[in-house]
Amino acid sequence: MLKVVLFLVLLFCVLLVLRALRLFLAGLFGPSRGRPARAWPVEGDMVRDPVCGVWIDRRLALPAGPDQSGPAVCSEACRNALVRKGREIAQ
Repeated sequence: MLKVVLFLVLLFCVLLVLRALRLFLAGLFGPSRGRPARAWPVEGDMVRDPVCGVWIDRRLALPAGPDQSGPAVCSEACRNALVRKGREIAQ
């Protein structure tokens, strides 16, 4: 039992040292200090998916219509659900 505990403590210490080394090297060879790291743009036009209600950036959203028109949806599944819903309303 003592050997298992000692092994786990040693493993923890080795992993801790490896993580510290990785962080040190990332800081040393990471992005230059003169320019900041690239971040996601803060501004953007957000639209709400009419099927599931999730908010998504308009640039990433899929158009619901075949001619790139209609409401924007987040995925193929929501697009298919919207098309099915439109067919049910039309009938």
